[in-house]
Amino acid sequence: MELQSLFEMSQVLNSSLKLNTILNNLLLTPMGRMMISRGLVMVAYEEKSFVVEAIKGLPRKLLNKKLYIDYDLAKPTLLKDIAAGECRWRSFFADLGMELLLPVISTQRTVGIMGLGRKLGLVPYSSAEMDFLNSLSNIAASAIENAMMFHRLEKVNRQLDKKVQELNTLFEIGQELNSTLDREKIVSLLIYAIMGELMVNRSYVFLKEDGHFKLASHRGARGEATDLEVMQGKGFLKSLGRISSPILVNETELTRNLKVMQRLGLAMAAPMRIQEETKGVIVLGEKINRQSFTPDDLEFIATLSNLAMTSIENARLFEETLEKQRIEEELSIAREIQQRLFPRTYPELPGFEIFGINLPSRQVGGDFFDCIVLDPEHVAITIADVSGKGIPAALLMSNLQAGLHSLIAPHADISQMMVKLNNLIYAHTTFDKFITLFYAEVDIKEKSMIYVNAGHNPPYISSSNGELRTLETGGLVLGMMPNMKYEIEKVPLKCGDMLLLFTDGVTEAVDINRKQFEEWRLEKLLSRRRNLSGRELIDKVISELNAFSKGAPQADDITMLALKVI
Repeated sequence: MELQSLFEMSQVLNSSLKLNTILNNLLLTPMGRMMISRGLVMVAYEEKSFVVEAIKGLPRKLLNKKLYIDYDLAKPTLLKDIAAGECRWRSFFADLGMELLLPVISTQRTVGIMGLGRKLGLVPYSSAEMDFLNSLSNIAASAIENAMMFHRLEKVNRQLDKKVQELNTLFEIGQELNSTLDREKIVSLLIYAIMGELMVNRSYVFLKEDGHFKLASHRGARGEATDLEVMQGKGFLKSLGRISSPILVNETELTRNLKVMQRLGLAMAAPMRIQEETKGVIVLGEKINRQSFTPDDLEFIATLSNLAMTSIENARLFEETLEKQRIEEELSIAREIQQRLFPRTYPELPGFEIFGINLPSRQVGGDFFDCIVLDPEHVAITIADVSGKGIPAALLMSNLQAGLHSLIAPHADISQMMVKLNNLIYAHTTFDKFITLFYAEVDIKEKSMIYVNAGHNPPYISSSNGELRTLETGGLVLGMMPNMKYEIEKVPLKCGDMLLLFTDGVTEAVDINRKQFEEWRLEKLLSRRRNLSGRELIDKVISELNAFSKGAPQADDITMLALKVI
């Protein structure tokens, strides 16, 4: 009958892979047959660590109770045979009224322990009953082992299914993130994706802008305005930017500034990183179901946050590219407009030859030259250099050009004209902006020139015999002080004379060793110019500058104007 019972029990135990069913059947068979009032089964998921998985006649609070048992229980053992001081866990079974402990041993290890209370009538267990129970526990061992293995496989499969679902979610959200270059939309997608996937009640996204972290967006924030004010404090934002890996608020040693997250009821914070740098942080409140964030949750949030940060960075770079293209287009238009301010053609004057050139170091510059016919017998030539470079210098140069053209008139008093021009520049510029200018009026019939130099590089007059003279008479640079007085000088011109006007971009041109071209090289070139025309002289100077610089970038605008008496 016992063999028949064991055979039937083996069929019952091995007919299921559900651990609870196997354990309940394992308890009910001896308890019903031997009239036992209470019992339990503990399962060892880890070495010597047992968990209560099934009970009969005992309080339900015992379920999932963990107990460390380091005693080598190799056969059915009566609790009374275990000395009270020998095992610390003995009192646990004694308090529950257990009388008999049976190890459930598979071929590899002890997979569980079955504890049975006293039989009704207080009849002791016989040796035959203990043999039967031992055989029963041995039969159950393989069934329990199979059920535990099946349980582990189910758990692994659930984890794999969750991973696959997370990967699919990341792929879908990644596609949405990469489908837009709108930063606000990217941040919104990130917030709703995390809140929807993890069922979070609050979410805050902080992004690094101009070297500082700022609250970019939030959802589900509590009504108190002070919460948002605290989360935008400098100390909190600075500490938040130092986070390099996801943290759980209640399980991490926080700095003083970050402890505010505990008071606000926040649960976790994860950095948004790109190229090993934290460019943003996402802070989350608790889950709606009050469950803790799992390691898988943290990994999902970190991966999605980094994907979003990559999209945000791409959006920023795209915006910068568009802005750069827009600026370049505007600069191109500005250069075209500025070039129209320079002479396109030069007047054909009897006995004179004029030619000029402007080479800006950027798309627009602050150099200026002009050639203006005042009447059939007089022509004005001028060259100027505005302090600074780029757009500001170009705007001031345009102001100078307009002012000069409004003041120039035949037989005008050059000294008074310069006073007015200086006051005009002074009134429309700041103290750090000024203009150097050289202005001359050439009398074609008389072959003479009246000039004024307002702080500009002194032009050279080179005679046919190689003699050089500089033109320095004038006054202070324009725009420095109001009501300044300017002196003028009259210079005779003779056949073969060459007048060269230039800006400091010529003499201050540098080579790869930052050595300047300087005036002496220009003077040496002029002394050997002999029969060169004005155009040929300027071409020769440019050629010398290129040879001198040897590939060094042009540091300043280069402007020259040549007048030759023929």
